[in-house]
Amino acid sequence: MTLLDAFVNSLRDDLLITLSVGVGCVFVALCLEARSRFRLRVAVSFLLAFGWMVISNYYGSAANMNQRDLGLLRYSVFFLIFAFALNFWCRANFCQSVYAITVAYSIQNMCERLIEIPRGTLENFPILLDRACLALLMAVCLLVYYYILIGNARQRTMFDFSNLNSRVMLFLGVSVVAVSILLDLQIRKYTGTGNVGLANCHNLMSAVFSFLTVVVCMSHLRESDSERRVEISEHLLHSERQRYEQEKQVHDAINIKCHDIRHQIAALGEKGYREEIQRIGRLVDIYDTAPRTQNDALDVVLSNKMLACVNQGITLTCLADGRRLGFMESSDIFALFGNILDNAMEAAMAEEDPERRIISLTVGTTGDLLTIESQNFYVDEIHFQEGLPETNKADKDYHGFGMRSIRLLTEKYGGDLQISASDGIFTLSILLPVPV
Repeated sequence: MTLLDAFVNSLRDDLLITLSVGVGCVFVALCLEARSRFRLRVAVSFLLAFGWMVISNYYGSAANMNQRDLGLLRYSVFFLIFAFALNFWCRANFCQSVYAITVAYSIQNMCERLIEIPRGTLENFPILLDRACLALLMAVCLLVYYYILIGNARQRTMFDFSNLNSRVMLFLGVSVVAVSILLDLQIRKYTGTGNVGLANCHNLMSAVFSFLTVVVCMSHLRESDSERRVEISEHLLHSERQRYEQEKQVHDAINIKCHDIRHQIAALGEKGYREEIQRIGRLVDIYDTAPRTQNDALDVVLSNKMLACVNQGITLTCLADGRRLGFMESSDIFALFGNILDNAMEAAMAEEDPERRIISLTVGTTGDLLTIESQNFYVDEIHFQEGLPETNKADKDYHGFGMRSIRLLTEKYGGDLQISASDGIFTLSILLPVPV
């Protein structure tokens, strides 16, 4: 076999497989944080995968390798190429790569097996019709897969394999694929003898196994969504308890202050009255000097956080134009900016140097993009996991949720979140497309 023959055979037998598996992996990559020059990286990976199929076909035939051993080598390396390619395209971890290649291969194998039934049953089945039917079936299945992943909800959290249940579900999907491949290698010894009935049963069984693999893996999406809703509910309940305690403390503090005022006025007369009025005036000035952003929800958040910053000795500088925030729900504005400032205040309170207890918040627009940026100093070393800083608190059930909430809200409005920590400065940047 010449190299040209190997290329022609790969065009006939391997091109659709390369496209199907590759496109399935691309769909997962679109839901993750893409690296620079994403399209170029994808094109290079596709060429590498198809080039491997051509070269391995050529050298395998030249070495007279057993078809089973040659197929096992070719497709094992082929799948590894796309598994590593996912991390080359975007910031993906090991479980996400395994998930992508497992589902993509299962879709391709299911379509291939279903087409093999008429191919083996009908005599002189036209090769062009065979390829056309396979391409059409793969396209339909991939479109359904695309709709489930992206058309319904483009959220990176659905590929979160941090909990045990998600990893077990992924392991089950991989196990089904492994069992299907092993059975396929064993049964092909007998189907190659011309037993059409056995071959059709084998192809149908393999297609069912692949379909079940897709179902098991895709059920992870619903599982993740349910877990996320439970997590949000638990956090909201926890937040309400904390808010009750805070408001109770404020109520008690006001009662104490009123009681003190009465006694001071009685003891010090007019002088004590004037001094206390001045202290109260300084607190009122905090609200008077709070930014007027022309967005009521943002004004309330900033006023409350500015008061808290003053009490903690933190300087909060804010330059915000809230006029373009109208496309966001008020509750989302509360949650987004509240979490951003809460995290910044927590880091600022850890600073011993008063001059480093500074938070900077800017909100503006650049063209059709809303830009939100927060900066503050930090003390402890920050570790990142999947692009988010890890909490260093022992109670991880209720801490670390703020950053995940920020990411969820950013993705809800189709935005991009970038977080960095270098030279003692923590920077959080959000870009949100503003609806026209």
